[in-house]
Amino acid sequence: MKKFKFLIFHGLKRRLFKKSFVITNVILGLLIVGLVNVPAIISLFDSDEETIQPYVIVINQTTDENYPLETTLVDYFNRAYEDDVYVIYPSTLPSSEAFWETENLEVMLIFTGDLTQPDIEVYIKEDTIQNFVLANIQSFLNDYQGIQYANYTFAQGPSTREPGEGIDPDTRMFVEGIITVLMLPVFILIILTTQFLGVDIIEEKSTKAIETIISSVPAKIHFLSKIIVNISFLVAQSMFLLLFGVIGFLISLLLQSGLDIDAMSLLAEFAQRVPNWPGILVSLVSFMILGTLFYLTLAALVAAIATTQEDYQQFQAPLIFTLLGGFYIAIFLPIIGLDSAIRVFAYIPLFSPLVAPVAFATGVISGLEIVIIFVLLIGFVVLFMYIISPIYRVAILSYEETKFLKRISFYVKKAFFANK
Repeated sequence: MKKFKFLIFHGLKRRLFKKSFVITNVILGLLIVGLVNVPAIISLFDSDEETIQPYVIVINQTTDENYPLETTLVDYFNRAYEDDVYVIYPSTLPSSEAFWETENLEVMLIFTGDLTQPDIEVYIKEDTIQNFVLANIQSFLNDYQGIQYANYTFAQGPSTREPGEGIDPDTRMFVEGIITVLMLPVFILIILTTQFLGVDIIEEKSTKAIETIISSVPAKIHFLSKIIVNISFLVAQSMFLLLFGVIGFLISLLLQSGLDIDAMSLLAEFAQRVPNWPGILVSLVSFMILGTLFYLTLAALVAAIATTQEDYQQFQAPLIFTLLGGFYIAIFLPIIGLDSAIRVFAYIPLFSPLVAPVAFATGVISGLEIVIIFVLLIGFVVLFMYIISPIYRVAILSYEETKFLKRISFYVKKAFFANK
């Protein structure tokens, strides 16, 4: 056990305490903080340009129709600002449904019944201002007639979803853009960890240092230590990236409050427009870790079979192409709209680490399906590691120079059928 711990801590020390690791994370931190705050930065430089003021319509059909309700409520809305932000819409609508199609018209309120305790039909396009609108309505009612509450009815806009679709097209387009940004570092991290593991093993094997190591610890322990070191590196790097995202979000809050910038950060807008964002984040991280475990196992096998750096570079090509295929499928198929193909690829273990989280985020598969796919992937990875471990034990101390497929066939026979 002591030797196992030593291998893990020594491997992590080589990964996490390099100058290149520190420099890379400083650069990544600056890029992520800047990317998260792109909307705020754009708003900062465009602050002198003319802004579009949102329109408000207030229809008074109460028992006190002569009361200047529209003017009064718009004044209440503008109390929170130095300048008037909300403006009375200059014309009338042919019907209440026309509200949803009228440009820059953000709020419409229809008051009926007794104004001391009215019935209010609320039309709001942006959910973010709903609490603001209701709070100002209640402030007005308190000043008008004392502590009484209105009866609210909230109108729903026309749905832009097609039958059977999980999310509306606008939200899906936004999610696809954010997921593209998130999947790139995930893909790069998986590539890096598999490369680190493969290079480590082939370096030890090509210099014959592996013989000394295996004489001290079993091949199985060596195999598991390499996997754990690189998974730990992946988790540590992911935590740094998450920390950079949180820092970027906090900076966006400071920019909004300190510089009076209304633009949200990309993360804040993502959280607002996608209510199930915690599930998406959990699925993305879970599949990244489990998928990396699978790809690391495959990379360890390739490195154990190879005898030189040239061998490893040649043998790892199918692994790299598989990763690239999964990445391109996850990025481009949702944009093209091939939802059926995405669903199929999400169930294939070779591609599901990258495809399944995207399929879930874009509404192609449900929460139950993502859980089923995750359980299937766990079973596949466990079975794969169980099969690969004996082959690794045989291959790691072998220096066969035959062709790749012949070499694998030889190691499989030696690992499973040598004693038969």
